[in-house]
Amino acid sequence: MTAVGLPGRPPVSHRRRSLATIRLEGLSVFGHHGARPYEKEAGQRLEVDLELEPSDDRAERSDRLGDAVDYDRLYQTVREVVEHESFHLLERLAATTAEAILERFAVRRVRVRIAKQNLGWTTGGRAVIEVVRERQA
Repeated sequence: MTAVGLPGRPPVSHRRRSLATIRLEGLSVFGHHGARPYEKEAGQRLEVDLELEPSDDRAERSDRLGDAVDYDRLYQTVREVVEHESFHLLERLAATTAEAILERFAVRRVRVRIAKQNLGWTTGGRAVIEVVRERQA
């Protein structure tokens, strides 16, 4: 028997693959994106959700902020892309945001979900795009 009581399995403390998921939800950012000129001119508020898988489990083991993904830096990265870039499509905005996160943070996988509310439909609704990027091994 192992320390966790399961035959043939290493104790939990010896497993190295992190199963942690980090989510930042409901980030409200303003940008000038859209296929129509008025969307780019006036700009619009977008809602961004992030889901990340850290590259390792150091933060889980150490309880040190320096070993963790910095939420403030994540938010600043999202703001930088949304506020300083301009794209016709939310798909490209989400992909660029995901790529920036992979470049700057020790994560193996990121999911970026962007929603825009002001579609001009009398029935309401919103458009949502979701992009997933993974670090190449």
